[in-house]
Amino acid sequence: AIEGLEAGSDPVRSSEGTGGAYFMLDSSQSKHLAVFKPTDEEPMAVNNPRDLPLSVDGEGLKKGTRVGEGALRECAAYILDHPKSGRRSFSGEDKGFSGVPLTCMVRCLHKKFNHPGGVNMKIGSLQLFTENNGSCEDWGPSDFPVEEVHKIAVLDVRLANADRHSGNILVSKGDDGKTALIPIDHGYCLPESVSVLFLLCGWSWLFNP
Repeated sequence: AIEGLEAGSDPVRSSEGTGGAYFMLDSSQSKHLAVFKPTDEEPMAVNNPRDLPLSVDGEGLKKGTRVGEGALRECAAYILDHPKSGRRSFSGEDKGFSGVPLTCMVRCLHKKFNHPGGVNMKIGSLQLFTENNGSCEDWGPSDFPVEEVHKIAVLDVRLANADRHSGNILVSKGDDGKTALIPIDHGYCLPESVSVLFLLCGWSWLFNP
């Protein structure tokens, strides 16, 4: 991603979502490498590019979350998604049980980021881009292997994920024809408080036709 920026590959803002998310390209400008989400462009944050109202009390779109903490939660989801054999520091494995893509906190400076004041140094989460065949919105539940559904459920229960829906689960078809589900967008996990209603409403993605 650094080589891409140095070669003049501008970040490309995604047209989807409620916050600022940027695809980071390689030096040829033909391949997506990662997704960068600045903290100050999160929903209801000061430089949000979607014209959402500014949070007056610091609470995010989801109850129990704070504006500007989404990037930290994205990183926490990756860290807590341990490989089957144990924590990465012991196992040496990169891929977690539920398949959350590699995510870390970074600083990035670029003129294409949304900042009316002209200061374009951003802090945010950087997540490895994963090749995919679309999201669960484009597929029916019968296409999802039971084991793949279970691994998403385990992750969301552990993280108390407040924002799981069919649009933030990617579908990947391997060369062997097997289907894998890839969980993304964890900016609303680990809320400060939860309700029974939230827990009951968090699984609608599984039943959508």
